[in-house]
Amino acid sequence: MAPQQPLRPLTRKPSRASIASASGVQQEKLPSSRKAGYVPACEPCRKRKKKCDRSRPVCMKCTERELECEYLDGPQTPVSSVQLERLSRLRRDPNALSELLATLPYFEALELFEMFRKMPRDTCTAVSSTSPESSSGSSSISRRSLSTKCPSPTQYSLVGSLLPPASNPMEQELMVRHPIAYPVLMPIAVNSLPLETLLVPRKPKMLGQCLLLEDVAHSEPPDTAEEEEDDNNDVADWYKSLSHLTKQHIDLLHQVDITLWTDVPIPNDIAIRVIALYLNNDFPILPLFNADLFLRDFSQNRPYFCSRLLVAALLAWACQAYTSLHPKAACWSSLFLHSAQAQWDQLGRHESVTLANVSALQLMSMASVTHGQDELAFVFLKKGLEIGQTMGLLNVDPQSQPAAAWAQGYPDWQKAASYTAWGVFNWSCVFALHYHRIDVEIPPGVMMPGDVDVALAAAEGNTVVLPEGVETFRALCKLWTIFVPMAKIYFSPDLEAFLNQTEALEYAEGTYRQLLTWADELPLRLVRQPGSSHAVYLMHMYFHAIITDLFRPFIHLPNLSTAPLRTFAADRANPQAVYHVSVRQLKRLLLSYRLEFQLEALSVLWQTGVIYVANATMRADYHNKDEMQFFVNMCVASLEELFMSFKVFGAMTKGIMRMAIRQGSIDRTQVSRVRGRLKETGKRFLVDDTSTDEAMAEWVVDLDLAVTNSAEARGNKLAKEFDRMSELDHEDDVESRLTDRKSSLANEVFQ
Repeated sequence: MAPQQPLRPLTRKPSRASIASASGVQQEKLPSSRKAGYVPACEPCRKRKKKCDRSRPVCMKCTERELECEYLDGPQTPVSSVQLERLSRLRRDPNALSELLATLPYFEALELFEMFRKMPRDTCTAVSSTSPESSSGSSSISRRSLSTKCPSPTQYSLVGSLLPPASNPMEQELMVRHPIAYPVLMPIAVNSLPLETLLVPRKPKMLGQCLLLEDVAHSEPPDTAEEEEDDNNDVADWYKSLSHLTKQHIDLLHQVDITLWTDVPIPNDIAIRVIALYLNNDFPILPLFNADLFLRDFSQNRPYFCSRLLVAALLAWACQAYTSLHPKAACWSSLFLHSAQAQWDQLGRHESVTLANVSALQLMSMASVTHGQDELAFVFLKKGLEIGQTMGLLNVDPQSQPAAAWAQGYPDWQKAASYTAWGVFNWSCVFALHYHRIDVEIPPGVMMPGDVDVALAAAEGNTVVLPEGVETFRALCKLWTIFVPMAKIYFSPDLEAFLNQTEALEYAEGTYRQLLTWADELPLRLVRQPGSSHAVYLMHMYFHAIITDLFRPFIHLPNLSTAPLRTFAADRANPQAVYHVSVRQLKRLLLSYRLEFQLEALSVLWQTGVIYVANATMRADYHNKDEMQFFVNMCVASLEELFMSFKVFGAMTKGIMRMAIRQGSIDRTQVSRVRGRLKETGKRFLVDDTSTDEAMAEWVVDLDLAVTNSAEARGNKLAKEFDRMSELDHEDDVESRLTDRKSSLANEVFQ
């Protein structure tokens, strides 16, 4: 048996204090005794021994108590010097993120994105641009006074898609491989947002502080206001705010005498301002004529690229947006629409075939839509397309006849024809998007806007840089060209038969690839970034709206909603994933548009984003109720703003409210407030004692319902349901008050 080894003497275990005194550096390197994954409470909650929900960047307790929330997370994990250098570059230039994500290896790009997301940043710069109301300390509207007008910030935690990091591999792949279409979305804390300007209808910034719709009946300026508008400084400030107008355009507008073009009694300065606002807001997205040629003839009283009919139609459309600034503009819009209609009825068959008349008929169609006269809008749209086809501009088979051969050799007429043809084509596509009917099946065969200028410069050995507005228009022409074949299938009665084909999903994926290629090839000036024009934002809204419509039918079919898209590498690359990724982009686009643009919010064209976001969030199975209520309230406020200018949005707002009530997305008190504001705002559209506030709204409002039942999904139908509900609620309230009164009288008798 081997001898036992003697035991070592027991030594006392050194204390932590002695270890710390021996080496401070070693003490710092001791591992934490906390479990992996432990998330510490914030400092204010820890010191007060309050339960912290550990929400970042601020917890709910600190939000409720209006305390400064601070997290002490300890030392950060070391990162490589290369990544530190990249992070330093991103801090200096956040716009470099798209370039790095597109050029770095896949996993390095994801790592950089995760590190950049965790970088500390000032809450004031969490949003790319805050509205003037939020940054101004002189705002007279306090949060407390708005507590009954809009939801309080404490009702929302960190709203999920305001926005969290990528939620699935498909989104990560799209952000890395297609950063122009799917830029990285940084989270935004709700308490950093100016809720008083997001969730409550507002007036344009130039009128001063935000004005609630309760005051709209008394908002008409006194007679002295017109004298103040003539002040030189005021006029200069007005044109200075219209960033899309060139000095040449402003100079030409100052030469206009409106009495030479119309008999409608509108002040000359108001007419000029109305047209200037149109050229700034709507024209960059949906031009129907060449602005240079139109303004030249308009100012010099020449009939080539301008006409009395075109001026009347333009003012019928443009006066609506000006109604928020001058309530009498609603009356002028109606008068100009009647004038344009009377002039059109007097034209003979041959004298009606002109470019100016094609443009005028589309403006009359647009004005009829927003006046709530859809049947008239269909008539004007169809007649304009017929004249356009006669002139070789639209729906012309290139094999049968050359496009607009009459304009060959005349550069000015070629320019005018290109703007009119492609402008009408684009409007017909916007019309199709909202009415689910297709009227133009063949894109124009004429050159796109800008092509004539490029060709003329090349003939002289020169090059020309196209303005941003022209590039935006050209990009939209290409986008709608992709949309037309899809619309012919999706808006036809044979959609169900198409979806039953095995090639249906393959077609949708191929179209999606075309859309991604379109986005990848956009000029750098049209990439969405802080400082982009409203036209760029609207263009991206249309892009994502088309994508959601492309995959919408598939997400309602269980066997296809999760079917794999074969040309993508990510796991769970399917129609449902693509739909939700584009919805997240749409929500950020709408939020940014409402934060960054004031005067441009007078344009009707951003309603596409409002309708599509409202549909995407008003769902019974929505993942975050707080987020749903935030976006529903913002969409309703946006529609109410549009109703201040455009009559049809009274019915549209009612339609969205009906959907929200059906899905339980809005509370009863909010419904009552909105109903009262709609009634008050509608008074401005009563031109005389015989007029009514009723408007036909055949737009498709319930986009999901439209997949299976288009007739029941239209705004007019939903608005009538909302009105019937309101009548029943009113009857119930009256009956309840009578019952209470009878009970009170009975108690008095017995006493």
